[in-house]
Amino acid sequence: MASTLSAGTFQDITFFPDNTVYLQDKIYGDHTISEPVLTELLQSPALLRLAGVGLHGQTDLLGITHTVTRLEHSIGAFLLVRKVGANVAEQVAALLHDISHTVLSHDVDGALSKPGESFHEVHKMRYIMTTQLPQTLIKHGFTDLKPFDEELYPLVEMPAPHLCADRLDYSLRDTVAFGKLDIEDARRVYSSLRAFPDSSSPQRLLVLQDTDLAMALARAYMECDRDVWCSPAHANMSKKIGQLIGDLVHREVFKEEVLWTLSDRDFWELLKCKVDSDGLRVIEAIESGPSKESETDLPRGSKIRTIDPDIVLPGATEPSALSVLKTEWAGERQEYIRAPLTSTDLQGALPLVTKGKVRDLYDVDEKTLLFVATDRISAYDVIMENGIPEKGILLTLCTKTWFKILSDALPSLRTHFLTLDLPPQVPESLRPVLQNRSMQVRKLKILPIEAIVRGYITGSAWNEYKKSGTVHGIKVAEGLKESQAFPDGPIYTPSTKAEQGDHDENIHPDLAAAIIGEPYASKIAELSIQLYKVAHEYALSRGVIIADTKFEFGLDPETNEIVLADEVLTPDSSRFWPKDLYEIGRGQQSFDKQFLRDWLTSEGLKGKPGVRMTEEIAQKTSAKYREAWERITGGL
Repeated sequence: MASTLSAGTFQDITFFPDNTVYLQDKIYGDHTISEPVLTELLQSPALLRLAGVGLHGQTDLLGITHTVTRLEHSIGAFLLVRKVGANVAEQVAALLHDISHTVLSHDVDGALSKPGESFHEVHKMRYIMTTQLPQTLIKHGFTDLKPFDEELYPLVEMPAPHLCADRLDYSLRDTVAFGKLDIEDARRVYSSLRAFPDSSSPQRLLVLQDTDLAMALARAYMECDRDVWCSPAHANMSKKIGQLIGDLVHREVFKEEVLWTLSDRDFWELLKCKVDSDGLRVIEAIESGPSKESETDLPRGSKIRTIDPDIVLPGATEPSALSVLKTEWAGERQEYIRAPLTSTDLQGALPLVTKGKVRDLYDVDEKTLLFVATDRISAYDVIMENGIPEKGILLTLCTKTWFKILSDALPSLRTHFLTLDLPPQVPESLRPVLQNRSMQVRKLKILPIEAIVRGYITGSAWNEYKKSGTVHGIKVAEGLKESQAFPDGPIYTPSTKAEQGDHDENIHPDLAAAIIGEPYASKIAELSIQLYKVAHEYALSRGVIIADTKFEFGLDPETNEIVLADEVLTPDSSRFWPKDLYEIGRGQQSFDKQFLRDWLTSEGLKGKPGVRMTEEIAQKTSAKYREAWERITGGL
């Protein structure tokens, strides 16, 4: 007797006694599957468990978002590659591409992933080896188990903004579910889909054959990203529940294996039984719905998603991106992804004082400057042609947080920070662009040194130490290993403050004293060490090691008091390491622009002017800056 299972909102599966499987999909139509490896996989418990796992985690479970299950998405991706003629191996890869997703999907990924990784991807084979899936593939001739690695199959996985089966399927299901795309248009997208040049070419690509249809899909995708996937309220809920899950796993209240055995709903009930009273209050608050408080003050998620479908029109020999064929889409897409702000123009509202590597300074009045943090980024003392999305906002909010932390810990500390409010002279039309990336500060007489404090031996300090046993000419303990903390505590190692395009020069503290004079030099050295110790202790409690940082100081023009200036303790001015990955004797992963430095070096572009970063490098670097901000500030 046949049995039918609802795979989710858009899909039913019917299993027949002769082992054929009948798929009824509201977007892709009806399909009979008879290939033995596919029918066996479609009936496997490991795949069918995904019927209880939603794409959107807790917001699906709580009815805040429409539920699309991992099972219907997996089958949907399979149907897409099958439609364009992919071989059975690629169909298997599509069917299994989400097999290791845990309960609550990316909520758990956010809780348990290490920097730069995704928990379900890292542990994919760990989970697969607990199932019968390897035996099934071997039984049907896939002895190399390659279909477990979807990255080998271009129709299944392809970097954004191209289409691939994974991206296109969740796009169609979500855009229809959330009312962004009519289901008839979704069906037309499916009908228009083909593989170019064909389904077996090593450079195969999913393409559409209708420009207007591609435009409708791309716009619907963008609206879904804006309203659902990038919702700050949803992200805040995910972060809170992730913290609860991470704490329970790390305390071994339950084992990670539970995450692959329960449905979202069953796990939610388990969670409520395992948390303490504070955790239960968090869950109850989440169950009451997302909070709208401060949404507009939070940078949007660093994973800004857009698509730019490839299109092959009749008679064309090569595909063209939608943005090439439709210039209006190119403009819409660029505006949406918030093209990084690499220059400012206040339209004469305030006089420009100077432009630095990152900040543009404007004169507000005789005592006040406006610091505007752009999204410019430099590496090896060269400014890139394009910028990092939202970098300036993250630097400014991070600096504001640190000024408060440091001032609370050291009540006598004076800083140049006044407010994030924009001065009244700034036109209304410019305020949305400048808000949260600008701060009004006191005018100071800036001292011409960088006050660097090093708690750990790394970077240029490590290079000097290996040659001479010194750091900035200061003799330090023998036998230190790379990334080791200085045994006698942090050391003050100043440098010159070079003009833009020139290199700062590491100098001995005695030379710094000769440049700025006593008693300023000794006071700055003492204060810098104090500031570092406060920041280091605070960051350590947030899972971050501050290896080193630089401060800048100025003098109050009226009192000659020393005042902390510029940005403080950001990924631009500091070296942040994840505490859980710290290991003496090697270089460390860090929350900064290392992605960019590595890319420049590998491409032979180190130190060369006029370099434009790829979108992937820009987004990955942006993600590192955002992670540093979230870890330090809690995303507030």
